[in-house]
Amino acid sequence: MNNLMTAISLTEACTHLKIAHKVRATIILEAGGLDKVGDYLSKKKDQGSLPATILLENCIKAAKQHTSTKYPSDWRAVSIVDCDYPHRLRHIDQAPAILFTSGEKLNELSGAFVIAIIGSRSPSVYGLEVTKRFASEVARLGVPIVSGGARGIDAFAHRTALDNGGSTFAVLGCGLDIGYPPEHRGLFGRIEKCGALLTEYVPGTKPKRWHFPARNRIMSGLCDAVLVTEASASSGTMITAGFAADQGRDVLAVPGSVLTGKSRSCHNLIRDGAILAEQIADIPGLIESVADGLKDRPGTTQIAESGNVCNECKQGTTAIDQPSENRRVNVRVLTTKDRLILEVLENAPRSLTSLSEVCGLSHREVAYRIAILQKEGHILMSRGLYTRANLQRI
Repeated sequence: MNNLMTAISLTEACTHLKIAHKVRATIILEAGGLDKVGDYLSKKKDQGSLPATILLENCIKAAKQHTSTKYPSDWRAVSIVDCDYPHRLRHIDQAPAILFTSGEKLNELSGAFVIAIIGSRSPSVYGLEVTKRFASEVARLGVPIVSGGARGIDAFAHRTALDNGGSTFAVLGCGLDIGYPPEHRGLFGRIEKCGALLTEYVPGTKPKRWHFPARNRIMSGLCDAVLVTEASASSGTMITAGFAADQGRDVLAVPGSVLTGKSRSCHNLIRDGAILAEQIADIPGLIESVADGLKDRPGTTQIAESGNVCNECKQGTTAIDQPSENRRVNVRVLTTKDRLILEVLENAPRSLTSLSEVCGLSHREVAYRIAILQKEGHILMSRGLYTRANLQRI
């Protein structure tokens, strides 16, 4: 029995017996992986919350029901002990012991920065425009966007990311084969090619009302920040924002009109301490993460001798996070692109997009240069705009 079939059988058996995710994770960990779960349960004695004998019997029963089922070759089951399990998600409360995935870029969810963009299922024109603005700029920076694949803001965030060459990930409240809502099957196909679909539910599981609040903990758990672009007072988006706050993620909200009521949840979030977001520069850590990701790219300036040892998910500590005595930024010779950016800022403060347009450089390149110049004290952020720290010519 392959890992996918083992994962399906184990998940179905645990769900039937109401075995919590923490116990499931312990089983997989002590077994040494999904492929060894059967042997582990056959030797394990019943104890406490782990009825090993009954669980094994249910796993065997579930496996027999799927013996003739053929699943797409690109479907995978990733357990919480696997290296490619998203490392941020591993540490949340009630992390799913197993994720069922379909897509080619799951590893990007363990990258330098990941953001969720979520909101109303019936957005206004303003909500769509705000989502387009944020999602397009984030995607052009190469930062993965997570959302829920639902109607409205979720789907629009996914499409905008794809249209701007970015990667995006949809967390589903059903099985991979269900495709809910049905009108998004084409969108899900695009996401599989430029990101991935993820779910904790086995194939064949139809969407239920209670699935979606549960999956929201996964959406926020995958990310460093959750951005709410538009949400009314009754929006379920508040559930995701609540999970994000509990998990220690940054919660951001875009303000809207007080006349329509379409942004009432956004205003409530801001009132409760969420970060007011007007542009991507308001997202903590985003610009710095882009610099981290570009520092080793050919044609960019090295700012440190080397990275540190990789952690459990093979993500190395970045050069910008190194202690100051290990950096060479203070003696770095400014490049032509650095000088160009500083000369442009001598005339007037500018946003990231404006700098990109005036300098003729990509968003990623400008973000990288800005992060380094900020570290060196050449540039400051003031009221959402980048400005020269001093006006002495270089």
